[in-house]
Amino acid sequence: MAARPLGIALAGLGNVGFETARLLLLRQDEFSRRLGRRLELRWVCDPRVDAKARRLRLPRSVTRAREAWRALADPNVDVVVELIGGVDDARALVLGALAAGKQVVTANKHLLSRHWDAVFRAAERRRSRVYFEAAVAGGIPILQALRTGLAANRIRSVSGILNGTTNFILSRMSLAGCSMEEALREAQRMGMAERDPRLDLSGADTAHKVSILASLIAGRWVRPGRVVCQGIEGIGAEDMRFALEKLGRTPRLLGTARFDWSPSRTGVEVHVQPTLVPLQHPLAGVHGGYNAVLVDASSAEDLMFYGKGAGPGPAASAVLSDILTLGGELLAGGPPVPARRTSGALSFEPESEAPHYLKLMVRDVPGALARIAGILGKTGISIAQIHQAGERSRSGDAVPVMIVTHDTSRRRMDSARAAISRLPIVARRHCCCLRILPGGPRL
Repeated sequence: MAARPLGIALAGLGNVGFETARLLLLRQDEFSRRLGRRLELRWVCDPRVDAKARRLRLPRSVTRAREAWRALADPNVDVVVELIGGVDDARALVLGALAAGKQVVTANKHLLSRHWDAVFRAAERRRSRVYFEAAVAGGIPILQALRTGLAANRIRSVSGILNGTTNFILSRMSLAGCSMEEALREAQRMGMAERDPRLDLSGADTAHKVSILASLIAGRWVRPGRVVCQGIEGIGAEDMRFALEKLGRTPRLLGTARFDWSPSRTGVEVHVQPTLVPLQHPLAGVHGGYNAVLVDASSAEDLMFYGKGAGPGPAASAVLSDILTLGGELLAGGPPVPARRTSGALSFEPESEAPHYLKLMVRDVPGALARIAGILGKTGISIAQIHQAGERSRSGDAVPVMIVTHDTSRRRMDSARAAISRLPIVARRHCCCLRILPGGPRL
């Protein structure tokens, strides 16, 4: 190993950072042999660095600091690993590392989705590399596959389960018949959901990941604000039962990016929403905290990537993979792997049409269903099924009405829902609207 050691500065010793440091120390000799170059952890940086260092039993050769910026001046640091989280401080650290000529590894999906252009323009100016496998789907090597393994392909679409918290909740609701509140409490007890789970339940976390996937594939920044987003909050046990018993489907929160490639323009469709998938579909079999991503590529065709989407072990695996990949590229001495570039303009396309499931709470009075059907018809939505759950109620009581449509657009569906919600016979609460994955069993 004649090459100079590869120096690592690790910023952030939370769950993922701690596990990354632990594995770097435990398997340093193995990683060095595999790389053909000595791999050295030179800095660890964390506000509680002393307590964390004692737990890690850090050797004296590793410098400890509370502020990560101190490591940027060390000429023996080649790679800065940003695991501090957040946006503003992380952005300053990553841009500072790139300005200092360092390579960067990060797991920060919020940073990348919000500041993609700033980060990668800075990297391009300094001919540096930014690797971020742990930012999407935990330990699943989806980004490396898209970046290099499928480099000869045009990616037509990526779609899948990208949030383990929501997948655990929906799985428990489906398998145990419990409410969302019960499933969420169980997830929190198991450490699979944050105390404040709004980023997960609203779909915002998945939207950040879709933004990163779409930006990587398109070679242009797809801002998270461009990702049409709907969360799982409105799904109830009644919707679960109807989907399973009447439609042979189960809901999954899917993040999707589709691409229409042409020489003059690249069309991009990006959205996040709970979707009813057929029980025999591969994504219906993804339970608990697992993630799965389906890729449709021009030559490789249909591919599926599956694994744990969160947790210190899977995330640390992705971080260490990036470090080893970077180390190999630096040792080879070549330029950074060029990013995909789109030709022509980037245009954002409306969501493709699909059937939809709509659950309403409707007063049981004569003519109620006719008025709802009339609004759907005026909006251009064709009804495939309509079902009133339960026995006939006392006159005027609200009862659940389930409607399944033929293919329609989100624009028409949103317009119809807004008009229906203004009817005095419809309760505004407890409404649920779910996209139905096209294909599978006939409705």
